[in-house]
Amino acid sequence: MSDTTSTRNIVPWTAYTVGWLAYFAYTITTDSVTTGALIASTLFLWVTVWWASRFNAWFGLLAASVAALMVSLYLGVRHKDTAGESFCTVSEVFNCDKVNSSVYSELFDIPIAFLGSSFYAGVIALALLSLRSREQYPLASHLVALGGGIAVAYSLFLAYASMTLGALCILCISLYGLNAMVLMFSFGLSKGSEVGILKGALAGGRSTNAFVGAAVVMLIGTMGWYSSGASALPEGDKVEDLGSLFSAVEGSLTVDGTEPTYGSDAAKYKVVEFADFECSYCGRLFPEIHQLPKDEPDIQLTFKHYPLSGMCNEGLPKDRHVNACGAARAADCANRQGKFWDLARLMFKNQRNVDPDGVRFMAQQVGLDVDALMACVDDPMTDQKVRRDVKHGSDAGVHATPSLYLKGLYGDEWVMVTGGPKAVAKLVAAHKAGKAFPDTPPAPKPHRH
Repeated sequence: MSDTTSTRNIVPWTAYTVGWLAYFAYTITTDSVTTGALIASTLFLWVTVWWASRFNAWFGLLAASVAALMVSLYLGVRHKDTAGESFCTVSEVFNCDKVNSSVYSELFDIPIAFLGSSFYAGVIALALLSLRSREQYPLASHLVALGGGIAVAYSLFLAYASMTLGALCILCISLYGLNAMVLMFSFGLSKGSEVGILKGALAGGRSTNAFVGAAVVMLIGTMGWYSSGASALPEGDKVEDLGSLFSAVEGSLTVDGTEPTYGSDAAKYKVVEFADFECSYCGRLFPEIHQLPKDEPDIQLTFKHYPLSGMCNEGLPKDRHVNACGAARAADCANRQGKFWDLARLMFKNQRNVDPDGVRFMAQQVGLDVDALMACVDDPMTDQKVRRDVKHGSDAGVHATPSLYLKGLYGDEWVMVTGGPKAVAKLVAAHKAGKAFPDTPPAPKPHRH
């Protein structure tokens, strides 16, 4: 590979890249994206990156990591925002959403797309610095080669996992190829060095500082966005501030003991969530709500069903959330096998696939007895359980999902939390700290039908 960049060669490469970008933009904005168009776009992308490496290996690394960063950020955003289908979900086989919302899409509760974007940010930093002054970063390629090797190994695992899911993610496949090129280019740059790749990668110094700095900034930024809630809370903890976060229950709330719970039975503060497995907002808030007992052991979470479908919730249209009632029954049946939270987590992350076939597939993923589960789903008693939860929700004044109720601020009296899970955490912390609350729960707030 030549280390000199020829203007004569850059011009056609630039024209090719602009043409590819135009083709890709056209592909994803058409009414019906085809599998062939996505595959062609991926191949054109790989050619673009490979061509860039022929000018300069570091330039090739820069092109590969920038492209990979864009792809991984898109997948990370889609991992959180489950509303609608991504452009690369074109069939049952080529289904990015199914792969991107599976149990394999996170590592230590961090979306692997954002772990990848952090790695690519580090490579971009080293590529830019090495293009400017390679002599000052002699071991940069060693660090990238080590990271590239790990990325390729994990890509192989993800490719195998994808096959077990029965679905392929075109964007993920594009990353597999880009990871391979990152390894190839960086390995080529490291050849001839007196220092081995592993020793050079772990030597520290400027290269490590630049890589880690860029990667950490990217990870903090992406995870900060990923963990952010939808609404801001009042900053103070005066009586009026706390009182704005909850209200009295419109009716009465019944908890009959058959509901799934998470957290200690001895917890002083009880939280009840009414939710619908096809409610996109429920899906976005579920991880945060589920985190409450982990962050505060004195909180116990109880889940109750409130599907927004007339199939099991009388008075609502039957053509809305058509799979919500079936998903609720499946979750209730999973609870009988001790795996409610496992299946619920998957269904909330994969809301476009909570039809019977999708539920069966997810049940297999979490280790449920699928035949027993599906038989339970068809049991009229299960439907009665879901309808009973719905009635309890209606009696308590549930008008939207998710709806959160909290007990512990006023003895055994329930209140409705109007500020989401962050409000629950704030109220519990304030109460435990002895802050002043309104003498009685504020009157219920007006709601929109």
